[in-house]
Amino acid sequence: MEIRLWSVVAESAALAVAGRGARVHETADAVFAAGPDGTVVIATGLRNAEDLRVDGPFPRLVEGRLTGGDGPALHTFARLPDGCLALGTARVTEAARRRGLLKRLDLRLDTPLPEHLLTVAGTDATGGADWLDLLPEDPVKALEGFVNDWYGDAPAGAAPPADGQPEPLRAFHRLAGGRPELYDGALQIHQRPGPGDPRVFGESGDGTFELLIEAGAEDPHVYYRGLSDQPLRERERLSAYLLLLALTRVAMDRPPEGLAPGGMAFADRAQARRIVAPLKRVPLRPLRWPCARTRIYAGPDTVALVGEDDADWFEVYVGARDPSALRRLRRIGLDWASFET
Repeated sequence: MEIRLWSVVAESAALAVAGRGARVHETADAVFAAGPDGTVVIATGLRNAEDLRVDGPFPRLVEGRLTGGDGPALHTFARLPDGCLALGTARVTEAARRRGLLKRLDLRLDTPLPEHLLTVAGTDATGGADWLDLLPEDPVKALEGFVNDWYGDAPAGAAPPADGQPEPLRAFHRLAGGRPELYDGALQIHQRPGPGDPRVFGESGDGTFELLIEAGAEDPHVYYRGLSDQPLRERERLSAYLLLLALTRVAMDRPPEGLAPGGMAFADRAQARRIVAPLKRVPLRPLRWPCARTRIYAGPDTVALVGEDDADWFEVYVGARDPSALRRLRRIGLDWASFET
């Protein structure tokens, strides 16, 4: 099936490009189709006019086609709230693996996207969220980039962080100095971790659980005490967790000073995909709180948290710097539990 370059089509039409009988596989961030006429990727990771980043997991058939040399043509589409933008064919420029598993593919479009379509495709031509490009390799630097971009310059005269803390936590305190909104909310960070091993460095806003780290480690594991019978270990270590925590703060908490207008809703899979369509997934492993698998998506002015406890419904929180960034969400047809502008 032929589709005109840069046309907006339905997802079913995009998948049909792979040919009759194509095998379709869907993840939280992308849809793949592998068929006799080609391979189709529908994703949200367009970084600029030429480069598309696709995060795993990847179905085995698609991975084999994309990393095994010559194969059927690769057709790419950018997911939009109401369809897919045809980006044309592409080639793989980098395949990033972790412990032998394919985690990310970087693709280069054969025909660069015209500048006037970058915003349509959910890409800010000025960069906007460049801190995302530092992940997953340097989460501490990414945290610095996000905080400075979102909150602006730090107030002068902030007290230095206390000694005896792991460097990722010290970096967080340096950024949070003079920015009290980073300490408060659904997850709260203590300015001084408690004594002992493990050490308490934060807690939930309602006091139902504590955040723990191992003493003495440079980048320790993070544990929740109170969410289950035994301490529950997070998937990411402290350096990445603190970035996810700062993003969670923006998405979930509605501060009285109006720093993050947004809303909360329960959404089905299709609705959740439309909410995050213009955003990029933060390429870190899912949080275990507030849902068992909680992924975070970000753009220049918006952060969305999508929590999954089962296969049918998602708990969604969205925060924005500018109320205008939320206008499209009014058209999705969700019954928002809360929505503040």
